Amino acid sequence: MDQDAAARIAARYARRAEPIELTPEELDFEHHPAATSVPGIPVWAWIRFPSSAERVKGEACTWNAKAVQVLWTDAGIRRATWVWASAVTRRTSGGRKTGLGERTGGAETETP
Repeated sequence: MDQDAAARIAARYARRAEPIELTPEELDFEHHPAATSVPGIPVWAWIRFPSSAERVKGEACTWNAKAVQVLWTDAGIRRATWVWASAVTRRTSGGRKTGLGERTGGAETETP
């Protein structure tokens, strides 16, 4: 990577603030308990920031009927961010789109 490209990337991250995560009230674990997968499920997720959104490569490690916690890397920093389930799609090697619940089969709590 040349110096100009590195400078553009550094400027992009400098302009951007921390990701916007769902609140405990939005997650509502009392009425929507969470399920966990180890290892995480490979996904693409839209992460929101105050002035933009970015589609990132990550892993879904925890979810409920409404939301997914995505593990992803941001400029070398490992992050965990809760996003709406509709902001997440499973990564596949064959190009076929599938729901997260298909990987877990008969799990009690599946993502939409």
